[in-house]
Amino acid sequence: MHAIRGRIVQNQILEQHEHLQPYLVSNERFSKTALNTMLKEAKQIFLKPILGLDFITVTKNQETYQIKTNVATVEVLEADLYESIQQIIGERNFIMQLHSHSTLLTKRSYRRFITVQRRNGCWHVTHSSRQMSSNIEIVAYYKHQVQIQNIALIAAEQLGLFYPHCESIVIEVLFNIVGDIAITDSFLHFSISKWNQYQSLAHVMPKTDLLTMATFYSYLNDYPLVFLKPCNGQQGKGIIKIHKRRMCHYEIHKGRQKWVIAGIKQVYAHICEMAPMEDFYIIQRGIALATIDNRFSDIRVMTQKTAKDWRITGKLVKVAGPHFFVTNAAQAILTWQQALRHSTIHPKFHRQLESRIDAICLAASYLLDQSAERRIIGFDIAVTDYGQIWVIEGNYAPDVSLFIKLEDPAMYNTIMDYKRMYRLPNEEG
Repeated sequence: MHAIRGRIVQNQILEQHEHLQPYLVSNERFSKTALNTMLKEAKQIFLKPILGLDFITVTKNQETYQIKTNVATVEVLEADLYESIQQIIGERNFIMQLHSHSTLLTKRSYRRFITVQRRNGCWHVTHSSRQMSSNIEIVAYYKHQVQIQNIALIAAEQLGLFYPHCESIVIEVLFNIVGDIAITDSFLHFSISKWNQYQSLAHVMPKTDLLTMATFYSYLNDYPLVFLKPCNGQQGKGIIKIHKRRMCHYEIHKGRQKWVIAGIKQVYAHICEMAPMEDFYIIQRGIALATIDNRFSDIRVMTQKTAKDWRITGKLVKVAGPHFFVTNAAQAILTWQQALRHSTIHPKFHRQLESRIDAICLAASYLLDQSAERRIIGFDIAVTDYGQIWVIEGNYAPDVSLFIKLEDPAMYNTIMDYKRMYRLPNEEG
């Protein structure tokens, strides 16, 4: 079974499951008429874009209405409410949501993003991400954690029937301290998603979470360097680097552009402006990569599956161009031996480094093969000056042409031979 991936369709799929019906919200497309109708039923409604996490909360406060976004809160009169919201959302399409449980409206409620991943045909809860920072929210969540996760698991199983190629699903849940729960959204993550991949490889990847206000503040307080990456981004596009330079001053780097901004709230507001959340973003702890000639480098390791086993079939090192912090547009392609001679990796770690990298990539290949069958993975591997190894990403359609740039064609020939011999039944050529 296949279904359109739209927000409304997913809600209709969930409505088909009898157990989930009491937990679902009503959805209406944003319009002046629908806004007035909903506000007659409740004092608070939620607006969300068709895609992304740019939430807006509208709350009635005596004679005025409070409009709260990710970066600001404003008070407006009822006569100005529709026009004020329209000014915020511009040309984007939004829906409005209202939950029927009155206590979710009268008592303070909280949001969680529950990630559920498909492994070997079964669904498993793998992660829980907070939207806001609150000690009461932590107490409320752990008090009702089992019920919240069970509801999310059932929702993922139901959606998974209609989206057979979906590998992870994020279920957005609204809840309060007394245990009222509502499913307010669902987000599908396919093989390309970095967040989906993290569910399988968290133990060998830098610490990562979905980008929310809570995780943004937490990561910038805990780490001097973080990266923001669109879940479905490719070739390094959309990646943002944030480096804490001195007290409350942060350097933001995207492509060749740089900004220095004081204050974590101001940084978050700037990020929301330069990278609108039309797609899920992840936030990831930054790793200080080893360099070659003062330029960042990482290792591309090719693994390919035979009839039963995974094999290492190629390895090279990519060196970033000047002023770039990603190696996708590599200035130089080196063999492992060439790179090791010129790298800042301390010599005492050289001897066993390659075998450790190979072992990590092979183990990662088996893990990624559990959520969907793969035949080839191109891993980008980060190594620090002190020999720490991290998986940056695994690519399921890796650029094999990188290996043509090596003087010796042996690895390229091996990769192509494996591709011809061991391909999936639905692959052509």
